[in-house]
Amino acid sequence: MSRIIIILLSVVAVNACTLFPPQERGSMPVELPEDYSLYIEGTIPPDKWWESFGSLELNRMVETALSNNFDLRSAWQRMKQAEAALGKSHSNLWPTVNYDAGAEKQWIQTRTSKDGGRINTDTENWAAGLSAAYEVDLWGRLKAQRKAEGFAFQASREDLHTAKVTVTATIVETWLDILATRRQIAITEDQIRTNTTLLELQEFRFLNGKATALDVSQQRQALASARSELPLLELSERQLMNSLAFLLGQSSRTGIDINGYELPEIIPLPEAGLPADLIAARPDVRAAGLRLKSADWTVSASRADRLPDITLSARSAFSSGKLDLLFDNWVNTLAAGITGPLFDGGRRSYEVERTRAVAEERLTDYARTVANAIKEVENSLASETYQQTYIQRLSEQKDAAQMTLKNARTQYINGQSDYLSYLAAWTSIQNLERKLVAENAGLIKNRVTLYRTLGGNWIESPEDPVSPQVKKQNETPGA
Repeated sequence: MSRIIIILLSVVAVNACTLFPPQERGSMPVELPEDYSLYIEGTIPPDKWWESFGSLELNRMVETALSNNFDLRSAWQRMKQAEAALGKSHSNLWPTVNYDAGAEKQWIQTRTSKDGGRINTDTENWAAGLSAAYEVDLWGRLKAQRKAEGFAFQASREDLHTAKVTVTATIVETWLDILATRRQIAITEDQIRTNTTLLELQEFRFLNGKATALDVSQQRQALASARSELPLLELSERQLMNSLAFLLGQSSRTGIDINGYELPEIIPLPEAGLPADLIAARPDVRAAGLRLKSADWTVSASRADRLPDITLSARSAFSSGKLDLLFDNWVNTLAAGITGPLFDGGRRSYEVERTRAVAEERLTDYARTVANAIKEVENSLASETYQQTYIQRLSEQKDAAQMTLKNARTQYINGQSDYLSYLAAWTSIQNLERKLVAENAGLIKNRVTLYRTLGGNWIESPEDPVSPQVKKQNETPGA
């Protein structure tokens, strides 16, 4: 027995070794450009960039959403599941200790040979025991599983951070859409009032023989067209408010009050940095990289699972016919066992192939996530350039339309042109006013998108639910 103990202690001494280390992945799975194709000089973005709008109601809504949003609450619980899975994998490295206890009483009837009577006798038995078992992680299978769960837990935290970034940007964009829609409603209502006044004027001119019936009917058509725009805008505002309530974790818009009716000033342009910065700045990129590491360690665990397992076990048993003498009779047992696959139909080999395929899939996912992050930043930078140019061209078009309106009005009053030319110029200005509001809102929303695509570390909040024990286990999962 002493020799067995010495051998087993030697086995435990090399337990920290990992026979199947994960595959080394030295280079990025996708080529990174040295710089973005468009360079826009900006400032260092603030941590909570949405506060740059200077809106207290927006700040309150973002804070509410970060606490109550349905997707964030689900992501939080998924992270808690991953945290529990990590703790469970860590517990496999420790021995298991069980106890058992029981009592038994028997009644025995014995017939006597003399008179055929029966004699009743009873016996009691008390028993208790302790047992322990420990799997020697000789090949590093359990350690590899723990590291895989550690990286999976970190990835779930990054998923939570990604959800925070997405929810925050969506809240801001919805708020901007509401303000833009309200501004369009105000413009449309003003246009309805103007068209109503013009219709009254045309009817008066018709009664005095200075306008034709066609002029009156054309103005009525313009008024009807302006009125028809209003219900759709009011519907859009209501739907946006319902969407905002949902983002805030509510089932109705009750209690949500947005006082603004004008678009805010655009927030400062953030510094884009380099494409390589996205690897550290974007939580979705970090999550994809962590899942790749988790998959690599899962491959190590599946390879080690093809080798024999060594288990140490110990048991102390106590039994007696009397309770007060229970611990006077005891037996101790120490055992060691080895089990290994002799024939499993190739199940373990197929599992190795499966985990390797999963790791390659995670590698592709990581490359795709990095490439998509660069694409999103490139698109946002391009939108910054071309959207501003487009708005400038629309403003020039509006100025030209106002000049056309002025000339058309003069010619109509002087009888040099019909009313249709004047009405077409006026309708063009009305459409351009609403379009400029939408495009200016799009420019501000694109700035929000740029902040989202660049990532950041503001989502690293100290309130993330990580227990001290799991945090200690997860500090150096790759070591």
